[in-house]
Amino acid sequence: MRRTLAGAHPRTVVARTAAGLVAALLLALWCAPSAGAHTRLESTAPAAGSTSSRPVTEVTLRFTLPVSALGDGVVIDGPEGTVEADVAGAEDGLVLTATPRDALGAGDYTVTWNAAAQDGHPLEGSFGFTVTGAGPSGSPDATGTPSAGATTPGEVGGGAGSGDAASGGASGTDGSHSGTGHDMDHDPAAMDSPATDVAEAIARLGSAAALWGGLVAAGGLVFTGFVLRGRDPADVAAVLRLVRWAGVLVLPGLAVRVMAGSVLVAHGDLTAAISPSAIGGSLTGTTLRAVGLQAAGALAVAAGAWRTLPGSWLAVLGAVVMGAGHVVSGHSNTVEPRWLIVIADVAHLAAAATWVGGVVAMGLLLRVRRRRGREPDAALLGARFSVVAAVSVTVVGAAGVLLAAGVLDRPAQLWESSWGLLLLAKVGVVLVVGAIGAYHHFGVVPRLTARRRGVVRHAGRSRTAGTTLRRSAGRETTLMVVVVLLTAWLVGASVQG
Repeated sequence: MRRTLAGAHPRTVVARTAAGLVAALLLALWCAPSAGAHTRLESTAPAAGSTSSRPVTEVTLRFTLPVSALGDGVVIDGPEGTVEADVAGAEDGLVLTATPRDALGAGDYTVTWNAAAQDGHPLEGSFGFTVTGAGPSGSPDATGTPSAGATTPGEVGGGAGSGDAASGGASGTDGSHSGTGHDMDHDPAAMDSPATDVAEAIARLGSAAALWGGLVAAGGLVFTGFVLRGRDPADVAAVLRLVRWAGVLVLPGLAVRVMAGSVLVAHGDLTAAISPSAIGGSLTGTTLRAVGLQAAGALAVAAGAWRTLPGSWLAVLGAVVMGAGHVVSGHSNTVEPRWLIVIADVAHLAAAATWVGGVVAMGLLLRVRRRRGREPDAALLGARFSVVAAVSVTVVGAAGVLLAAGVLDRPAQLWESSWGLLLLAKVGVVLVVGAIGAYHHFGVVPRLTARRRGVVRHAGRSRTAGTTLRRSAGRETTLMVVVVLLTAWLVGASVQG
């Protein structure tokens, strides 16, 4: 059996690399201090399950980090139905207060709340309390104990970045939503209905499409510069055409994400979802900035990718702007130290784009050359890209470990939460893709390079290796689509879920 330059068999190298990444992930998660940066409902007044002997004049919700009200924000349902109340933020978004028009008298009450965290993740939940007194108004029972039954379901869409992060966040300033709370019909049961489940899935698919388009566009530009090096005008034009259409794909992905998000804000009411208030609710806080940056970058990529890399400077700028849109969103925006996590997020996104876009571009070129009857020269393409891919895989692994260690509070969340299990699934698929890439690097590319230098005289072996490289690029692309879909779910889901 042929061995690598370092003397190790390719399978050994792959196994050692996989084991090293998994060990590094577990070690980082075990040793990392609790991030303590996830937005949760900390306490309520009246407290969940409490009984007040006096009428309640206001309901207060305190969060661990600033939030912005989504939709109605806070809705109070009592014995006679929904209570009219003004909802406003306080203490720079740490507190949401619902003030009923009339003090809440005797009866059982249910409070349903809906807010957006700083990283854009919609949070929702409910709690109840009882009022027994019907006398004069007094201050509420503000024990400040943590509320029970609060949930943090998955949020509207996402995108990339890379560090497994995708939608924008709340502004963290006032976060108020004034009014009577009747901009949209309130149905507590609709907050967890088939319509909202479908909308959530569609929002994530839209985020995945936008993320995929951004990764392929940016990676295609890197491939053009570092692998093709502008030496073949026909190949450069083909890859830049791929870049252009990848940029176009981002736009409908973002549109789907926003519209599905408005359905979530409207609790599944399709009629209310097209209202300005619902659409605005899906773009609360920095979500608007994130979507705006990605859309502007996508337009620049679609308009600027033409013929040569120097002539596509606008597309390069657009790819950077799209990347910025991904970085300003996601879980990493609530993790400290912020500067380190942002650096890791940028590195993760850039390396993932280089890897994903490079694989797609190389597979495209091998097929285009074969279809046109040209010499594929898979040896040169494979040799150049294998070096770029090896660096990208290393950076993706290192940055991914750091991001996961920052987002998770404790190692047990890897197997105790759906978010952790999906993260493990993503790592598994990435390792499979990495194994395929390692086989190319240590097995296929050396055979192609050997023939190109005249060491191997049988063309049949080279053609077989070239075909293997082309087919494997297709398999890698398929698996990378799965990775991007998982990433969209991870960016759009609560770590506590």
